[in-house]
Amino acid sequence: MKSKEWIQRQNYDFYVKKAKSLGYVSRSAFKLIEIDEKFNLILKSNTIAEFGSSPGGWSQIICSRNHRVKIYCFDLLPMQFQNKKILFHKKNFLEYDFNSCKNYFDLVLSDVAPNTTGHKSTDHLRIMSLVNNIIDISKLILKKNGSLVFKIWRGSKDIELINNLKKNFKTVKEFKPKSSRSESSEIYFIAKGYFRTENTLL
Repeated sequence: MKSKEWIQRQNYDFYVKKAKSLGYVSRSAFKLIEIDEKFNLILKSNTIAEFGSSPGGWSQIICSRNHRVKIYCFDLLPMQFQNKKILFHKKNFLEYDFNSCKNYFDLVLSDVAPNTTGHKSTDHLRIMSLVNNIIDISKLILKKNGSLVFKIWRGSKDIELINNLKKNFKTVKEFKPKSSRSESSEIYFIAKGYFRTENTLL
């Protein structure tokens, strides 16, 4: 999207205006609010890993809803929102040694996505490659019965993805928040009840 078009869209965006009025650092905060209101994940979690956390809209919601939580955040960009509950790692989560955390996670969150090319099939395959890496990492770090939330752009690999998740999670749901732009093909997957069978980090 050209910068002028992006600015115009932001100026007229209901959720951008609402985020500013409520003091949220990004409109994406509303997506997590909707996800949590439907699936009730945040309050049940003591430890959360968040990939693509900057500028901190999701962390902001987590901290407001769970006062005992510890959040391990990963992003190449700095966080605008800061809190003592957050342990921020300014690096690519794909390059992080999760053995150093010495902890399993109740919940893994990802709102990360690669830069778009404008070609839907290509963009779908690129985000699917990233998501598969996220799933592999989650298998290592999630606690038994833990949950995973991530987004994709719809495409040809959706069914394959669902079948893959069902091999390791009790339930797999798709969800499009109202705060997602109507023209966007993004959809969130919520996988709950991870089948952990061994202590891979210990």
